[in-house]
Amino acid sequence: LQENESTSVQLVQAELDRVSSSTVLNWQLIDALGWIVETESLSYTNLAPIDAIKMVAEAGGGFVYSEQGSNTLSIKPLYKKAFWDALTVDDYDRLLPESLVLQHSESFEDLRDYNAITLTNPRNGNIGQVKRAGTAGDVLLEPVSNPMFNPVSMGSFGKSKLARAGRVERHSFTAPIHADFNECQPGEILAFNAEFWGIVDSVNVAFSHTEVTQTVKVERVKREPTPTVP
Repeated sequence: LQENESTSVQLVQAELDRVSSSTVLNWQLIDALGWIVETESLSYTNLAPIDAIKMVAEAGGGFVYSEQGSNTLSIKPLYKKAFWDALTVDDYDRLLPESLVLQHSESFEDLRDYNAITLTNPRNGNIGQVKRAGTAGDVLLEPVSNPMFNPVSMGSFGKSKLARAGRVERHSFTAPIHADFNECQPGEILAFNAEFWGIVDSVNVAFSHTEVTQTVKVERVKREPTPTVP
């Protein structure tokens, strides 16, 4: 049981310290401190440190990523950008030209155009609603309750849920690992052939005698342009 008020970063670092781990924490969720977690908001029985860390990360709309080639554990947002965010070329982590693609497949799922979610902290009774700006907030996702919620983590968690609305496409690209297209990482923003962008969901690397390829699964929320009124 968490005995003192802490930041989310302090809670995660405490889990690493609990097993005297030399793993370096790379926290990228919300800001350098994360959010304030009130006393006794985190409790568990017989959990491995990584599972407790996952609980904290998910409460802020994030996920846990083990960095390759280094003893580093990263906590990243599920969605660095959502479909309503404006992006520039500098925001893209990876640019994939069509000329490098060996195979491309896609599927889609049609969801309701969710624009709001109600979040509750059962420990202190606080209730908040995260609403997509410019909407009526009338198409609600299932409410979620978490004792580690505060207004800051509610905002980040709510964004991660509302980022999947309307038509959600899943693209799978197979391409060689190339000087112009290095190995991707989950959570990155990938732009395809200057046509659309999405969030990298998973990466699978394959080796042969002649080449190294990666299959990258990308989630894209497709939004039709708003018609102009003459």
